[in-house]
Amino acid sequence: MHLGKKLPGLILAMLLVVLAAGCATTNKEPASPAEPSGTSGNEGAAQTGGEQVTIEFVYWAGAGGEEKAFENLIAEFEAQNPDIKVNANLQPSGDDFHTRIQTRIAGNEAPDVFRLQYQRMGNYTSANALLDVTDLIAGQEGNFNPSLLRAVTSEGKYFGMPHHTDTLAVFYNKTYLDQLGITPPVDLQDAWTWEEFLDAAKKIQDAGLAEYGIAFNWKAGSAYRSLPFLFQNNATLLTDDLSQGNLNTPEAVESFAFLQRMFKDHMSPGNSMMGSDDFNLLFTTGRAGMLINGNWMIPRYEQEMKDYEWGVTYMPVQRSAASDMGGNALAIPYNTKHPEAAKRFLAFAAEKENMKKFVEQGLFIPARTDIDGDFNYTLENPEFMRFFIEQAGTVPPALADTVTMGKFASINRALGDALEELFMLGKDPKDAASALNEEINKILKE
Repeated sequence: MHLGKKLPGLILAMLLVVLAAGCATTNKEPASPAEPSGTSGNEGAAQTGGEQVTIEFVYWAGAGGEEKAFENLIAEFEAQNPDIKVNANLQPSGDDFHTRIQTRIAGNEAPDVFRLQYQRMGNYTSANALLDVTDLIAGQEGNFNPSLLRAVTSEGKYFGMPHHTDTLAVFYNKTYLDQLGITPPVDLQDAWTWEEFLDAAKKIQDAGLAEYGIAFNWKAGSAYRSLPFLFQNNATLLTDDLSQGNLNTPEAVESFAFLQRMFKDHMSPGNSMMGSDDFNLLFTTGRAGMLINGNWMIPRYEQEMKDYEWGVTYMPVQRSAASDMGGNALAIPYNTKHPEAAKRFLAFAAEKENMKKFVEQGLFIPARTDIDGDFNYTLENPEFMRFFIEQAGTVPPALADTVTMGKFASINRALGDALEELFMLGKDPKDAASALNEEINKILKE
């Protein structure tokens, strides 16, 4: 779950020159409602000219079993599609990953498929840099998480295949909460309120069990992970049409005040937007009693958190439930040399069984909502994933629209700066919300 930067000026200028020649698009009949369109095996040989072609897939792999999951996906695709070979190009993640992709697209040396965070979609769609893959999804929209579909949509068309998602929930030190007689919620409808969440943190600290009640996986680059707290209070960062900031509301100011109180009373000063604390170590060493983080960290805690029992519960709720939208899509540059072979790879990855295997191995949540049966996660406590699967259903569509718009990278930087002032300088929440609103409006008018 990461956020990128806007295309650097020179790269964007180069890319727009290339795009002026016109983007490659393909229009086909809508897919079957059961599975994405596309064929397996020799049935699709005609689409690649009857000869084996090689497509390049550029991706990164992080915590958990992601790398092995991709290796298995590629091996199965090649076995069922002998006319296509996949050149798997594993790269480090982060901003440099996308700088390299953008440079290659601008230089007409694009890979055929690449992995793309939902939060970065707007960077590419705003520059018309992706191939339209509407034909792979049309007719089966009801089989996908609607927020993820919104994330890959631009002007009514789909420019990426939703592959998986992840989200935030609350990890807690069960050893501490057991000593305090606190039983965390096990049903989403019983999720802690904001006050109950902070009360649990206070009791942990008052009992001397941990120095801090809460830690949070956020930094300046991932300031967007604070947005669920706006949506939990029925506030939004932007207006419905995404044309203006929407923070001059009582609900938004209340959300800022809550975040300030949570940080000031229950978090380490080094766990700010620009702080240097390792939030994972705060939790695994027992210095923080609870941690807001994502499901991808479960394997690490199983390995490292040996001195305490721990568990998972839902994000707190004020007026409604909400959490962060994480995960990735698979996308095709508009100037791929092998569009049909690339589309077949996307269609294969999105088939129900293939997606199920991938998320089980990579410890993710599927983008499809029509996958039957239990998930066989290879964890000591696979039950923990249930909380994240349920929590993923609370991601507001408006949040997806916000974090995937073309100018969100700049808005996210402004959000990080505003939160740092709120946390470290003690800025009045109303003033902080108003100043950020003005900055957002400036960005949107640029």
